[in-house]
Amino acid sequence: MLAEQLQQLGLPKNSAIAFTSLLQLGEAKANTIIQQTGVHRHLIYEALRDLERRKLVKRMSRNGVAHFRLLDAGGLVREMEQKHELAMTVAAQVRSSHDHTPSSVEFLEGIEGVDALLDLVIQQKKPMRILGANMYLQKVFPEIEHLWNEKRHAAKIPIKALIPNDVSTDTVQETPRFRYRKTDSTKSPVVTWIFGTYVAHIYWATRRTTEIILVNSKPFAAHQRMYFDLMWKNATPE
Repeated sequence: MLAEQLQQLGLPKNSAIAFTSLLQLGEAKANTIIQQTGVHRHLIYEALRDLERRKLVKRMSRNGVAHFRLLDAGGLVREMEQKHELAMTVAAQVRSSHDHTPSSVEFLEGIEGVDALLDLVIQQKKPMRILGANMYLQKVFPEIEHLWNEKRHAAKIPIKALIPNDVSTDTVQETPRFRYRKTDSTKSPVVTWIFGTYVAHIYWATRRTTEIILVNSKPFAAHQRMYFDLMWKNATPE
């Protein structure tokens, strides 16, 4: 049982057998350990050298003959502590690599690009913020906008929108999960969507010429959310 436990702690099989033998014998010559364990001479000597390296066994000379005795198990504990520290370091590096998602930039256009963007919002399932909302999605793509809002509502994705003062909000009064505030800015064909790790800069034009710059960057998206939230605090409530 002890030999199996020692192997679980990282000792080779023969080293664990030699350790267990010395625990019973207290102090012994290699030949005595060989006779007790039945393990080949070469393997026992190799196991004793391994235990010496681990500072678990001490070699002594008595009348010119090598004897071996166990030290305390501190060397084994220290070895486990070193392995634990190494494992923690590796785990931290793995977590760090997972936390760092390479940034990317993608260009979308036309009705296909708008479809792809709206699908991505649903996939992300994260709250949205819209900076400079101009209601062009409703105007240029009304049938897509209506169906997408149904999907967004079903996915429980809320929207906060900052809307320029000169944009009518009559059409958004009944839009589900949609909150807005008015800003002093004026309407522009360019609007910014922020959701998850994405920031989309959209130039709303026609169904064929609408252009989207889609940035996937966790730190950039976080910065844009902070900027939006600051403007939201200073904007006029709906």
